[in-house]
Amino acid sequence: MNWRLKEKAPESFFKKFPEYSPQVLQLLFDRGLKTQKEIDEFFNPDYKEDLHDPFLMRGMKEAVERIITARSSGEKIAIFGDYDADGVCGAVILKTIFEALGLNLAGIYLPDRDKEGYGLNQKIVRELAKNEVKLIVAVDCGVSDFEEIELANSLGLDVLILDHHRVPKKIPPAKALVDPFQEGDEYPFKELAAAGVAFKFVQALLKKAKHNLKEGWEKWLLDLVALATVADCMKMLGENRTLVRYGLVVLAQTQRIGLQELMKIARLSPTLEIKTLKTNLDAYSLGFVLGPRLNAAGRVHHASLAFELLTAENREEAQALAQKIEGHNRQRQKITDEIFTEIEERLKNKEFDFKKPVIVEKGTNWPVGIVGLVAGRVADRRHRPAFILSEDGEILKGSARSIPAFNLVEALESCQELLNGFGGHPAAAGLRIKKENLEAFEEKINEWANKKIKKEDLVPEIEVDLEIEDEEISWKLFDDLTRFEPFGQGNEAPVFLVRNFKIKSLKQVGSGSKHLKLELEPEKIKGKIFGAIGFGMVKNGGGDLKTGDKIDLVFELLADEWNGTRNLQLKIIDFKNSGSAS
Repeated sequence: MNWRLKEKAPESFFKKFPEYSPQVLQLLFDRGLKTQKEIDEFFNPDYKEDLHDPFLMRGMKEAVERIITARSSGEKIAIFGDYDADGVCGAVILKTIFEALGLNLAGIYLPDRDKEGYGLNQKIVRELAKNEVKLIVAVDCGVSDFEEIELANSLGLDVLILDHHRVPKKIPPAKALVDPFQEGDEYPFKELAAAGVAFKFVQALLKKAKHNLKEGWEKWLLDLVALATVADCMKMLGENRTLVRYGLVVLAQTQRIGLQELMKIARLSPTLEIKTLKTNLDAYSLGFVLGPRLNAAGRVHHASLAFELLTAENREEAQALAQKIEGHNRQRQKITDEIFTEIEERLKNKEFDFKKPVIVEKGTNWPVGIVGLVAGRVADRRHRPAFILSEDGEILKGSARSIPAFNLVEALESCQELLNGFGGHPAAAGLRIKKENLEAFEEKINEWANKKIKKEDLVPEIEVDLEIEDEEISWKLFDDLTRFEPFGQGNEAPVFLVRNFKIKSLKQVGSGSKHLKLELEPEKIKGKIFGAIGFGMVKNGGGDLKTGDKIDLVFELLADEWNGTRNLQLKIIDFKNSGSAS
């Protein structure tokens, strides 16, 4: 695996901010934070100062006005969401504000991932029209649903779209489209989750609609915004950082019974220091504990389970729903492992041709809700774009995950004449295709990839924030790093490189002895010992190490707490043997 050091900040940058250590400044530079305003906002997120005016979003004024009209006329309104955590959280946010404002809410609809697929569908549009619904508010979907919205209009329904996906060239004829990525939008921050867009819509409504809600009422929605933002892998910079930082505080004291019960099952015990607003919850709690569980509902069963959990008002009901979702999450993990193992067995026997850098695999009746997870694992393992498709009749449904050099939205647009539908983000997308078109699609997607991907793009690479000297590893550095939390996309946990550690001892630990535990002596601080842990590293070359070897180490800096003792620990990302000690 290659190591790539990020570009070193210029000397002028270090001189400009002498109040910060060189390590902190390099990390800020790595994240594109180069002005005093950007740095202040990053280190000291302020709810009042750092959130942008929602009316800067194109279409927001029209969307708010349409809701106010619907309120005054008593029109029936329906919410249409998506089946993932972002879509569900967005739908709950809209339900909460609509009920608080006394709107005539006729229902909430979340599609079945396997049977209906992503986005609005004509059957539901017709049913809503029969039920005399006059307005559909779509969240986390809509920008690609031209025909469905055209049908809605023909049946006398207006549609508001609150979305965050890339907007296609053919824009649907919605009453109002709110999406930071649409052409002509002047909103300063583009990377909001759909739940984030829904939250901005709430802010806008509270500014223009008459209400008796307390000032700051909307802050209690931030637990959902934070959860959706991290679960949907949005960038943890700019406005998202502020929303998540405050959202974690709200989550630690959430009033949602369902979230309380889900945290219990997931063994999360929230703590909160009121004076400092510090909580033990972090982005990991959202992205790897709660988010996957909410997503499991839509992947294995139906997203309505997650929606019911988040809106539960009865403790007993919430406990039962949390138990069901926990069971679905275990099932999700099992199925993902099985499909991934099957695909890996296939790929072992395939020769990877640079002229065909894209992996395309299909299976019969693979759960559509699972193939995206599998695609992610395949792309990570093979460092190639991966399309994983489920065959059910003549239509294949699937998901794709990518590498930085390969933009999925652009790639799918180049093949759209072969597709029955697609949508998503540059790194993650979904698609539908006729079985008869699969061979032609595989050929064309690889042709496009050949124009975009270089050989070096297919070599796994670790980005290293900073090479440091061993004497720089300290509690001060650790404390500096905590200021960068919460970590996430675009603000990953800092990765360091230190050379010439001497191995003083090593053990193989954990179930199956697959983890590597080292004691390392730095080159420049004789007698000092650092503990290091490499999860799964034994089979990754760690089994060949021996006492006395010298290694160059790429790592994250952690605090290891055990029996009241607190020590710095190096979490091993990768290593290279630099020779034996003389």
